Amino acid sequence: MKQRVLAGALALCLPFVSGCFDVEQALKLNKDLSGEVGFSMRMNMEPIALVMLGMQREMSGQKGDPTAAEIEQTRKGRTRTTQRFPPRALIEKNLPPGVKLLDTSISEEGMGMSGRFSLAFDNVSKLSQIRVPAQAGVLLQDKTPLEHPFPFEIKDEGSTLLLTMETINPVGDQKAETGDMKLPPAVQQAVFSGLRLAFRLETPLAVVDHNATRTAGQTLYWEYDMNALEKMTPEQRAQGVRVRLKK
Repeated sequence: MKQRVLAGALALCLPFVSGCFDVEQALKLNKDLSGEVGFSMRMNMEPIALVMLGMQREMSGQKGDPTAAEIEQTRKGRTRTTQRFPPRALIEKNLPPGVKLLDTSISEEGMGMSGRFSLAFDNVSKLSQIRVPAQAGVLLQDKTPLEHPFPFEIKDEGSTLLLTMETINPVGDQKAETGDMKLPPAVQQAVFSGLRLAFRLETPLAVVDHNATRTAGQTLYWEYDMNALEKMTPEQRAQGVRVRLKK
């Protein structure tokens, strides 16, 4: 029973695996509020798959580390992670008027995947309208931030433009799904260590104020690891990205 419950909890948090979960958004915003935006995601299931293999062996009374043959069998039996990244046709089908797909790519990397796409838009306000529904056959727990890749809130303040975007918290979302059940330390380490969320804004517009984690010339960067996300309050998460620009 314990093994089934643990497996269920792991299934709920797998969409947000970090050691192998890396999401980056990049926005180039022109003076007329047109521009380009990119979304990239990398996932690697191997760390948690190997932890689960070791736990399964322990629960069945086996001792020692998994054998090379067992590890190879685990790799062969993986679910294709590229199924979690939408194909070109699905992205294009759900774009609002004024937004155009420039390019997209998907590749397998061992037990993981990397995928990216970039768009051109005629007005930055269009980005929050973009939705990319999960492909047919993809389960609820396999959904990713791709379904709403650019959840910007844009507020026209007259002479300035305020852009905010909520920051996801994989640990908080996982806790909401699994309740009070605590995952073993080894599993938590495999799932949540190495998480990286990043957003980059490049614009010739003057920056009035911002909460970026660092800057380089005209480019602002927001970068978060698991420790930073855990320290954020709900209010800080709601405006994880916050920048006011002079129009």
